[in-house]
Amino acid sequence: MAKRKSTTRNRDKNPTGKKPEEKILGSAIIQHDRDTAILQEDLVREFQPDKFNTDQNFLVNGTWVRFFDVNSSFLKGLMALSNNSPTLRNILNTKTTLTVGDGFVPIESSQVPFLQTLRKLFKKVFVGDAGTQAMNELVGSVNLNNETLDKVIRKVAFDYWAFGNAMVEFVKTTRDGEDIMYIYHIPLHKAAIKKTDESNIIKAIGVSDNWDFEHGAGQNIVEIPIYPTFNAQGRSAVHIKNYSPGFFYWGLPSNIASRFDSELEYRIRKYNIGKFDNGFILSAIIQSYGNMTPEEGKKLVKRFTETFSGTGNNSKVLFQVLRDEKYKTDVQVLEDKSEGRFLELQKLSTQGIVTGNQWQPALSGIQEAGQLGSNQQIRDSLELVKNTTIKEVQNEIMTTIVNPFVKENAKLNANLENMMLKIANLNPVSLASTLDASQILTRDEQRDILGYEATEATQESEDVIEQGEQPQSE
Repeated sequence: MAKRKSTTRNRDKNPTGKKPEEKILGSAIIQHDRDTAILQEDLVREFQPDKFNTDQNFLVNGTWVRFFDVNSSFLKGLMALSNNSPTLRNILNTKTTLTVGDGFVPIESSQVPFLQTLRKLFKKVFVGDAGTQAMNELVGSVNLNNETLDKVIRKVAFDYWAFGNAMVEFVKTTRDGEDIMYIYHIPLHKAAIKKTDESNIIKAIGVSDNWDFEHGAGQNIVEIPIYPTFNAQGRSAVHIKNYSPGFFYWGLPSNIASRFDSELEYRIRKYNIGKFDNGFILSAIIQSYGNMTPEEGKKLVKRFTETFSGTGNNSKVLFQVLRDEKYKTDVQVLEDKSEGRFLELQKLSTQGIVTGNQWQPALSGIQEAGQLGSNQQIRDSLELVKNTTIKEVQNEIMTTIVNPFVKENAKLNANLENMMLKIANLNPVSLASTLDASQILTRDEQRDILGYEATEATQESEDVIEQGEQPQSE
């Protein structure tokens, strides 16, 4: 009979005889179904007939596409950010000012080949009194609200930079018995775009004072055709938008990627306001013991809140006189260690806003390490943003809104024929500090700038010249 083979060696390795426990309990390869890691609630989308034709969240009365849902909630969010983020508001205001420039300059169009540069298409206009007066009257009052053309275009530029869209309306009417065309700014929260038909061309917009109540027949919605088409009432609309892939009816603002940075900047400031409103900065647990009725307890809490909360009431001392030690107030102060993180977050959010707006820190009042913030640095930054950011929008506003407005009025007023407008350059930072006044100004011109009269010697020389005599040299 064969002997059984010994298993002593195996027992030495596992003396208990039990199966060894697995050190790795489980593993798996996790694969996302989406191509992007962006959260769904952060994705922006608009009405698309092939995907959301039955989705009523995108259409009003099955016809009108709002920005971007029936409640325009995304537009309202952008409005809130532009009104509450100081860095963003500063950038939007400065962009608007640079876009509008220093007013308008009349020019005369020339019949030249189309492929020549835009600079060669125009020459400065030298018109008679009739043309000058007609242009001044046109741009000085462009609607029944007595707005100037500059004021209307300023609203257009702000909307474009803040929301990526802007709308105006042309209205043909009469003034003082003469035909004229007015121009009005259309606030985006009052507008919607009519759903396209099989032609896939946007043909009209809708205007209403309150879209939240526009259901059913939509009797309060005014339909306005897109320029150059006018309706029977002589009304036409122009819509300019910033192109964004995947969007057809509406555009997205160029600073869309920095909207979370703008929200962070607002929230950090709101947090600091809360710190002033609450003297203990939500950093203490206070327990007061005593033999009192519920009404007395409420009064104590009210008096305590009035004493220790609000601006100027922080860092006070709570003083108590008690009959019994067991009724003392127990205060447990919690240390706030988040200030350092918030300061760093503040810097990151501000930088994100500046970057997302294609802007420069020197133009936002932000000091950079190693930079003196001189006029030269600001001029260089201004030149960069005007060439890379501002000019493109200026050209679009002039070619799609301002000069079509002048062109339509020229059909009604012969004095405006062959006339166009261009935006005058704006130089917020003067070159005066770099010039030597003594080299380019006379002594009396310098005195005049300072508010002094001309010197007696110069005045005597001028009197001699007026009498036809030559001044005697010394």
